[in-house]
Amino acid sequence: MKFMSIAVKDLKEIIRDRRSLFFILLFPMMFMLVFGFAFGNMGESNEPHNLAVVNYDQGTTLSGEQVNFGDNLTTLLGDVKYQSSDVHMFNITETNESTANQMVKQRDADAELIIPANFSKSASSLITITAQSVTSGSSVLTTTTGQNSSNTSTSTLIIRGDTGYMGFGTTQGILVGVLSGYQDQLVTNVQNSIKGTHGAEPQKYIQSKVEGIPGTESFTSFDFIAPGMIVFAILLLATSVAAILTKEVESGTLRRLKMSKMTSFDFLFGGVIPWSFVAAAQVIILFVVAIAMGFHWQGGIISLILAVIVGVIGGVSSISLGMIIAAFARDAKQASSLGTLIVVPMSFAVGAFFQLPQAVIGTFMGHTIQVYDFIPWTNTLNALRATLTYGGGWNAISFDVLMSLILTVILFVIGVFLFSRTRMRPEG
Repeated sequence: MKFMSIAVKDLKEIIRDRRSLFFILLFPMMFMLVFGFAFGNMGESNEPHNLAVVNYDQGTTLSGEQVNFGDNLTTLLGDVKYQSSDVHMFNITETNESTANQMVKQRDADAELIIPANFSKSASSLITITAQSVTSGSSVLTTTTGQNSSNTSTSTLIIRGDTGYMGFGTTQGILVGVLSGYQDQLVTNVQNSIKGTHGAEPQKYIQSKVEGIPGTESFTSFDFIAPGMIVFAILLLATSVAAILTKEVESGTLRRLKMSKMTSFDFLFGGVIPWSFVAAAQVIILFVVAIAMGFHWQGGIISLILAVIVGVIGGVSSISLGMIIAAFARDAKQASSLGTLIVVPMSFAVGAFFQLPQAVIGTFMGHTIQVYDFIPWTNTLNALRATLTYGGGWNAISFDVLMSLILTVILFVIGVFLFSRTRMRPEG
């Protein structure tokens, strides 16, 4: 049977080409791991939401004692847990408003809660009016304005975040429910402390309002994804560079260049220059396309210039990765396959298409450091979002640029070393 002979032949060829077989089997597995890590919550059904709290509350005097209901609310938010679970709903960071805004922009916080200066006075008014209504046997009706008498104090808690970010939508929804429950609990405590109460309905002295970070109110999910697409394009340079370097070896060009006593650094650094121009062109071209697709650009021409600089640094990282791939690839086809195997999962790992779960390992220079931050393209992406999406200047991206630059230099040195060891040695 001829078809059996063909089947045996093809099976032997597939097994013989182990690297291609490795690519075919491993590539889908990498996607499964990445998506499982991002959306599977690593086996947990609930996860805490990162919340930055800005407490302006000045406190008040109640029954002769100085109290601060803003501190009380912050503590409550840190203690509240999911129903029938030991998992806390929120990871609380108490900070100032400027830092809170920056945390939300960098996705270090899903949302921020701003407690106004008169929050304690509002809570005190709520307690007082509830007690009076209960002891007098009358009911105080809920109103939408919360201003029915001159001696009441109404406060508005502000829930702020990136309205185009899915994580903010989830967090603010939970937070609104918790805040409503907080007011109800204040009323219940007063009612339970007075004998014979019948559950007077409270006036809404404590309200909440949801708003976007200044300048982001009209943002969409695309405004968050667009810089990620730029980083994905920059990462794809690694596949092209790996294929071209491998072709240089296959065609004998590299052998002839070695005869001219050319050093590894000359050969590889010389290739960095034109590819850096390609990286800069990618940033500009994709930026123009994003604008045409409705990207809400912030920061003016300065942000675009900064984005090009950041893109070039990210491009050098990709070129360095291409060197490493070319050091191990057998031919151009295998270099392309291996490059794709590495680049696509790497794009997901740096958060180009969606936000990955928090994996904080510490802080450095006032910045939260996560596992992903040791990948240079993560810092490239953070900087592009900070300047293009949020309109930040040099101060907003300097840390990410510095981290990206340091990691790029390290990756370039590794790339030069490996390519030199495998491809630039004199042939005996």
